[in-house]
Parts: sequence; structure tokens; C-alpha cells
Amino acid sequence: MKQTISLSQAAKANTQSATAKVADNTSCTLTSASQPSLILGRTEVIAASPKVWPVQKADDIIHGINLKLSNMFKGFPFEAAGHTWQDSERLYLLGEFSTDSAEHIAIQKDLTFSYTSGYAAKRFGKSKHKAQVRKDFAEFRLQWMFWVVWQKVKGSKAFQELLLQIPSDVYILENTSTDNGGSAEIWGCRNKQLTEARARYINKVKAENSHLSKKALEALIAIERNRIDSVGTWQGQNGMGKILMICRRCIIEGTEPQIDLELLRSKKIHIFGKLLTF
Repeated sequence: MKQTISLSQAAKANTQSATAKVADNTSCTLTSASQPSLILGRTEVIAASPKVWPVQKADDIIHGINLKLSNMFKGFPFEAAGHTWQDSERLYLLGEFSTDSAEHIAIQKDLTFSYTSGYAAKRFGKSKHKAQVRKDFAEFRLQWMFWVVWQKVKGSKAFQELLLQIPSDVYILENTSTDNGGSAEIWGCRNKQLTEARARYINKVKAENSHLSKKALEALIAIERNRIDSVGTWQGQNGMGKILMICRRCIIEGTEPQIDLELLRSKKIHIFGKLLTF
């Protein structure tokens, strides 16, 4: 059984010991609410607290830091696979259609060039190509995401600086409480109690600030909703949060993350017909 890492230990853990090469279909063990880990593929049960920062929206602000950590956000362009990417979501999506077939090449071009954002590519583009997703994608999606995010981290100084603004003892968590997708608990965690508590609080904020303009009210809500942080329990694998934390640790230590490149090579991933050799 793999060792879990306490909240304080997680921020200091050696990247190699914290990173596990685990496929999505691995049977996962629940960790206790006081000991969230950095092990990919493991389901966590995490007590909500001020040291757990749930990221959900591009305008999320916690302690004055705008947490633009989502793959959907376009503010951190980077180079990877011989191309410049405005967001990491589209490069990740291309992994789902990454054989060297003419059909997959056409789908990759559609997802990359037909939509103005990663969000649009995922919501409108991917849905019409669902039947063409690689049958083995679940076997390597965690490591593919890990590789994609690390390319973004390496290629964007601004994104590195954003990660380093987040205190080292903070556990980053992707909030997928309102996401009904099948992979919501793979990439993030859910907390129904906190979601409901925040909704009640935001209704109060809106009622008390009805005189504000729509833009000003949205800016206020982006700050205020994160003041409710210690209600309920988070549960999910939190793959995205863990990847971001491991990458943050690698920046600090000047090391490379232990991505399973052997697995990725074995899957013969192509981008626009070119085989990635990693």
C-alpha cells in the first residue's frame, strides 16, 4: 500500500516519491480526511480548510491571487510538439484523437483551428467526435495530462510565477462539484456541502450589493465566494490539482517530474500526423 502524505508534508515532498505512475482504471484507496496525497490515480477524502484552495473559475481570487490555473485559460501561451498553444486544453484534447490516421489528423485540426478557446473545443468540438476517441485513451490520459501541463509550465514564465505565488503549504484542488462529466472526480474533487454554503452566501452578497453594476458585482463575488472554505469534505482523485502541485515543487527544486514517458511512447501519440518521441 502506498504511503499517504499529510497536508504539510505534501508541499515539501520529493517529487519522485510523491508521483506515482498509476493508470486511470487502477483500483483506488481512499485516504483519510487529514492526509491528502500527491499520488496520481488515488481517491482522496480531504477536510475543507483555509489551506485547501479549490480552483473552479478563471476569475477565482484567494488572498489576492487570481488563480488562472485552468487548462481553459488562454493567458499563458507555450511551445510543444512543434506548435504554439494558446491554452493547454486543446493540446490535451488532441491526445484523445492521436493516431496517425487521416480521420484523427482532421479531427485534431478541427479542434485546434475551428474554435476560439479550449472551452469551446471541448464543449462543441469534442462532443461531435466522441465515437472517434482512442479506445485506449483512459490508459494514458493521466500521464498525457501531466506531460501537457509540464510543457505549459516549462514554456510559460508567467505561469511559473503564478504557481510560485501560491504558498507552499497550500493544497491545490480542482473544484468539480458542479461538473456532471464522467471524469469530474478524476481531475478534481466534489464538496456538496461547501457548494451549497457558498450559494447561500453569494445570494446574500447579491442582495446586499444590488446597487453595484453587473461587472462590479461579478468582481466582488469572485473574491467573496472563496471566503467560505471550511465547510464539508472534498472527495475525488484531484488529478489536476496534484499535477499542478508536483510541477510547482519541480520549479522550486529545479527538477523534472517523473512522468511515465515509457507509457506515452508505447501509445504512439501523433500530433498532426507527427509521432511524438518524448
